[in-house]
Amino acid sequence: MTIARRVLLAASATLLASPALAQAPERIRFVLNFRPDGGTAGYLLALSRGHYREAGLEVTIDGSSGSGDAITRVASGNYQMGSGDIATLIEFYARNPAAAPKAVMPLHDSSPQAVMSLAHSNIGKPADLAGKTIGQGPSDGASRMFPALCRINGIAMDRMRLQQVTPALRDQMLLTRQVDAVTGFDYTVFFNLKANGVKPEDIRSLRYADHGMDFPGNAMLASRSFIAEKPDAIRRFLAASTRCWHEVMTDPAKAAAELKQQFPLLEESIEAERIVFLRDGLMITPRTRADGLGTLSETRLTETIALVKDGFGLTTTPPNHEIFDGRFLPGAAERRLRV
Repeated sequence: MTIARRVLLAASATLLASPALAQAPERIRFVLNFRPDGGTAGYLLALSRGHYREAGLEVTIDGSSGSGDAITRVASGNYQMGSGDIATLIEFYARNPAAAPKAVMPLHDSSPQAVMSLAHSNIGKPADLAGKTIGQGPSDGASRMFPALCRINGIAMDRMRLQQVTPALRDQMLLTRQVDAVTGFDYTVFFNLKANGVKPEDIRSLRYADHGMDFPGNAMLASRSFIAEKPDAIRRFLAASTRCWHEVMTDPAKAAAELKQQFPLLEESIEAERIVFLRDGLMITPRTRADGLGTLSETRLTETIALVKDGFGLTTTPPNHEIFDGRFLPGAAERRLRV
């Protein structure tokens, strides 16, 4: 059963009671940057709580294998919108400028990309990666940006061994010491390891943001055709999503309990902790305290594009307006933090 199907079943009573059913809703296929967990709660619960339906939208949600996969799906036209890493989007645009989606609302003010390891591997700084075996996914943002991290920190790629692993096996290979470290989002790998019995003090996180790559993380994306044809649907989707992310940040325990009902394999306490970790580490920052969710200044976007260009050795500089289109953001009052 698909994510969308399970969530829609959970939401059926709310949807049937909505007056918006009297009108034909606008359909949006939305792809997550990874699989369902506390890190995607704002979207999943906006669906199950009926927020999208109230906004006149019929939304279906699917998981993916990472930001690269999600961005590719939106670029293909099979999905109108999705969630993906801004740095990965910039690199994608450099290769596919005509097809690349645009970010329409940043969610993470700080990137969660990291090299995650356990204490026995003795990885505390980028130079410690030399001689190590690094497990990487095929398309997630942290794996795509790893060469840029190495380039910026002067680490030759041939000084380590890269081993491609599936998202399902990545953390298990770290646990069983088949790899010395993995690339991923810190709030994903940390709590996956904790759920498997690893003590928090034994988990090491080498965050890209602390080593020359401080830029925004995930953003809501829209395809170029959808931006041109359905701008009001994008506005309504962002407003409904923002509403639910506020709810999730205000009451992580309630959000985790609802996710557990929809996805029984999730561990409720872990997902509540994941949401708090995400909220306090990536979403609430001095910038978002001042300007609300979705904050991304022209100056910071320019700096982010320059970092990604240098890290990947891109030959062209993507224009700011080709990466981020802020015309659809909810108003300042709707985006203001409530926690």
